Amino acid sequence: MNKRAIVVVYKRESYKEFESLVKEAGYEIVGIVYLRRFTSRGISDYKINEIKSLMESTGAENVIFDTQLKPNYIYNIAKELGVEPKDRLEIILEIFKMHSPSKEADLQIKLASLQIELARAKERVKLAKLGEQPALVLGPGEYEVDVYYNEVKRRIQNIKAKLEEERKKRELHREYRRKRGFRTISIAGYTSSGKTTLFNALTGLNRRTGPEPFTTISTKFSIIKIGVWDIYLVDTIGFITDLPPFMINAFYSTLEEITYSDLVLLVVDVSEPYDYIKNKLEASYEILRKLNYNGNVVIVGNKIDVINNIEYLKPIESLFNSYSNYYIFISALKGINLDGLLEIIEDILGRGRYIKVRVSYSNPNWYNILDYLKRNSDREFSLSFENDSIIVEGLFNDRAIEYIKKNRIEVLEGLPHAEDMDIEAES
Repeated sequence: MNKRAIVVVYKRESYKEFESLVKEAGYEIVGIVYLRRFTSRGISDYKINEIKSLMESTGAENVIFDTQLKPNYIYNIAKELGVEPKDRLEIILEIFKMHSPSKEADLQIKLASLQIELARAKERVKLAKLGEQPALVLGPGEYEVDVYYNEVKRRIQNIKAKLEEERKKRELHREYRRKRGFRTISIAGYTSSGKTTLFNALTGLNRRTGPEPFTTISTKFSIIKIGVWDIYLVDTIGFITDLPPFMINAFYSTLEEITYSDLVLLVVDVSEPYDYIKNKLEASYEILRKLNYNGNVVIVGNKIDVINNIEYLKPIESLFNSYSNYYIFISALKGINLDGLLEIIEDILGRGRYIKVRVSYSNPNWYNILDYLKRNSDREFSLSFENDSIIVEGLFNDRAIEYIKKNRIEVLEGLPHAEDMDIEAES
């Protein structure tokens, strides 16, 4: 049974998003209070009485604000209402806990929760020194608030150390993929935009999807082939407006694949009103900036299957064009225009070139050469055998072409012969 809640709306333009978060977290909205501004102590007596009246008439035991509350606001509001209010960040973390798929995701959620608690503990320390806040109870015994504050900091450091170990493992995996010639493409975008549906469409997998926010809170990945490239395709956690820096840091191990990607597919739900699309696109690019991603972005306008009037897309197309040179409209669910998306990806990563080379058996590295060329070629790769050598031909990507040049492999077709290349051999 859903928990009854009064919601306090401070940002009317983002209420639809906030409403979906509250409902996904398991709350039933039984009353709405609109707030124009905060006071130095939180909210006015008039608004406190309005909330109290609604709580009494509806039986609601929860009060949820659609913004991040300052610690002193929480204390003052709780003292007046008799219940501690929740804010937007707490609701997001409650949803994360519901969908947590792994031990690492649990650690990330705990880290974000503790970082919120640390900010509030600072306020409790200040109030305790003023004689306004009693000692806290934590676990089996009582802690003075300053001791509690230090305990929270210690737990944060322990979790960060564990997450750092996971990051080092991922860096080793990334280095391995780079050496094997893989390119990384991350699917990013606002929550509920259809990222996982696109991931499923490109991979043929059937990962969980749904209209509710944050169905993905840890990275999903798959190996696929696009043109001549072996692609490590990543589905990442959904973006959301006003995500504070500490939340990005807490979930950095989930988002960091974006930072190291060769290409980002930024998925946008184009079935929404123009203003929603504009705000979400702006929020998504802001998060990419916070992640220090500087590579190519393809804006993928998803869900065109639910749009009846093609004229509706013209202003959206202009908006996309103001952000990126690469954009396309698709339906991941119906498979509409996915071929066009693959064409754009190939244009950005490079389509490769047909090359024919001779690899002599006298080369002590001949087997490694064949292995590298095969891994960096398309399915047209073929071998033919002569008495003292192997003839290799196929469509090769940029990595293979550079490899051929640097190792002065004999080129029969497709490139200048090795002796005509002004490139030093690898030492």
